[in-house]
Amino acid sequence: MRREAVQFRRALVLVMGTLVVPGSAQLLAGNRRVGGWALAAWVSLAVTVGLTAWLVPLDTLLRLAVRPSVLTTFQVLVFGVVVGWGALLLDAWRLGRPPSLARRHRVVVAVLTLGLCAALAYPAVTAVRYAAAARDAVVALFPSGRAAATSGARVNVLLLGADAGEGRVGLRPDSIHLVSVDARTARPVMFSLPRNLERARFPEDTPAGEVFPRGFTGEGDEEDFLLNATWTYGEDNPDLFPGPAGPGATAVKQAVEGTLGLPVHYYVLVDLAGFQSLVDALGGVTLTIPERIPIGQQGRVLEPGERRLDGYETLWFARSREGSSDYARMARQRCVVDAVLREADPATVLRNFTELAATATSLLETDVPQAQVGELLDLALRAKSQELTSVQFVPPLVSPADPDVDLIRETVRDAVSASVRPAAGTASGRAQAEATQDDAVAGSGDADPGAGTASRSASPAAPAAAAVRQEASPVTSDVTSACG
Repeated sequence: MRREAVQFRRALVLVMGTLVVPGSAQLLAGNRRVGGWALAAWVSLAVTVGLTAWLVPLDTLLRLAVRPSVLTTFQVLVFGVVVGWGALLLDAWRLGRPPSLARRHRVVVAVLTLGLCAALAYPAVTAVRYAAAARDAVVALFPSGRAAATSGARVNVLLLGADAGEGRVGLRPDSIHLVSVDARTARPVMFSLPRNLERARFPEDTPAGEVFPRGFTGEGDEEDFLLNATWTYGEDNPDLFPGPAGPGATAVKQAVEGTLGLPVHYYVLVDLAGFQSLVDALGGVTLTIPERIPIGQQGRVLEPGERRLDGYETLWFARSREGSSDYARMARQRCVVDAVLREADPATVLRNFTELAATATSLLETDVPQAQVGELLDLALRAKSQELTSVQFVPPLVSPADPDVDLIRETVRDAVSASVRPAAGTASGRAQAEATQDDAVAGSGDADPGAGTASRSASPAAPAAAAVRQEASPVTSDVTSACG
């Protein structure tokens, strides 16, 4: 009996030792060559992972984590490690000589071995699933084209919320925001344009700029020449909008670029109908509702107060028209963007990763190339911790029916300059601010200080405070009231 108890303890030690140090059971009681190779492989892997986590910067890891080839290699590596580790555990169970044990002890060792194999397999299968979902999403979402030429100082991404709903001719972006992030400070500025903006400008050196030298306008239905109609116009006139993004997206990018005076490097289009799937995949978002907002046609409303909204309710909060102006809707959409960013913390993203990846491929469209995904992801994570400045070109600052383009461009330059000003306490910070402002001026042309409702200053160091400062701005105060 005593000998059997010793044999039982020996079997447990061999199995548990293999869990902690793969190859130890083989070194003690089996094929020492196999045990030596297994131990060497385990130590090498542990040292590699440890040094990588310690020495390799997070942004580098992020760039690698969104490369399909790296993700595929990771899947193969994880599969190999788990299969090899499982084989060593089963061999350790064999080396424990189960036939020499009492029946109850055989059951204990067998259950322990199978349980440990399952415990290893579960996280490995999860990691492989996540890697597969990430790889499929990267391949499906991002083209393999070349990166856009940027100055290195700023990255400007156009965010479009599109609705090709029933009764609408073609796709028309209802939500138009340009997010401009300083690559050095990661401070973001969001410029919002109303969908009903008239006489949008195209850059002068483009075919569309030659056709519409005084802005996007013409004979016929007025709605055919609003800013949100440029996508449909581009699709109908592809010869005017060549480029890898497609004529519709290129038309909107050029219209926003010409109007704001900032280059548009990339665009991301979100299908508003599919947006609720994204929110549901996050588990909902928390929003402060300032007033009763109608939902659908059944008489339901969102009551005022801080509430946890699901995807359907969040979508209606962002797009409800009844009793609201386009400008109030723009402000609510800005609130939703903030809420989604808050909810998309690493823990939530990891917990719902496969659902988010699957949802993203069905509701997003973009021209961000695969080679830039890692860099933009790193910039987005840095910008997430910064305060977002919002500038909305709505009345009283701008009249959508007759916009003062010079005022818009001047306001953009001031906001861009302000986004680096907190870092201007040092000589390098002042140089950055001046360089960034020079880039903005070069991109938007000379401003004509004509009529406008925003306060202005001839000094480059004084931004149009009425358009930029959230605490005083008639433009950004709509955001504050809409967010409660």
